[in-house]
Amino acid sequence: MTRFIFILLFILLPFEIHAKAASAIKELEKNGGIISPTSDGGLRIEFQLSGRDLNDEGLEPIKSLESVKILNLRDTKITNAGIIHIEGMKDLKRLHLERTQIDDTCIDHLTGLQELEYLNLYSTKVSDLGLSKLKDLKNLKKLYLWQTKVTNEGVKQLEEALPDLKIVRGIDLDKIVPIKKPPPRPTEDLKWIPSNGEIPPRSISGDNTTIIFHNQMKQKVKIYWVEYNGKLKIYGEIAPGGTREQNTFSTASWLVTDIEGTYLGYFRTSTKVGKALIPKI
Repeated sequence: MTRFIFILLFILLPFEIHAKAASAIKELEKNGGIISPTSDGGLRIEFQLSGRDLNDEGLEPIKSLESVKILNLRDTKITNAGIIHIEGMKDLKRLHLERTQIDDTCIDHLTGLQELEYLNLYSTKVSDLGLSKLKDLKNLKKLYLWQTKVTNEGVKQLEEALPDLKIVRGIDLDKIVPIKKPPPRPTEDLKWIPSNGEIPPRSISGDNTTIIFHNQMKQKVKIYWVEYNGKLKIYGEIAPGGTREQNTFSTASWLVTDIEGTYLGYFRTSTKVGKALIPKI
């Protein structure tokens, strides 16, 4: 990718500044920058992935580059002093400054970027004072201001000055209506019906509900759902002292057997959440 960029520079730039631009690219890449061409023949320079230790001094070589269209400084150690190095980038269209240490003073160095269309100031110390300085950026289309010091009044004034600008301020947590949890569903203790050796009454389709088995026996048991046609369908085993929560329907029959398959007893469900206590016997 770097070789491609060097070729691009030789095409776009006069011979006498080739070496200076190439040296700048090497320095920026050494400081963690990822540099690639944009679709319109410019440069994209990003530090948010491998260059988060970038400081103001490390950004200085960027002054030697022309046609930088996209610059991402998110999460770096850049301050107002570093932004001075980009104030001459007349072709810059997209600038990420989120989660950096900049404040209102930084905006003084951005007012000459007349091609700027996108600016992200999320989680910075920018306030209404800095916001007022953006009014001359007539091409600005999107501005991110979440978790900054700007106020509603400051945003309103900028929107009036730049009616085509979309300002994103994030979620206002004070306006979020908390979702009320539904009240707990009523429960009931299901009756344990000892087995007479026959298959329990077949299940009848009803409303959705839940049955919670608790095995108090000292042995493992199996649980079966009695299907609508009266046949048995096994649903699993429960260890001694174990529990199992099972979705079911009201008016269903659930048979409990020992591990050998001997019928022990059964439960019939209702619309309430059923607590099915398997006795010690």
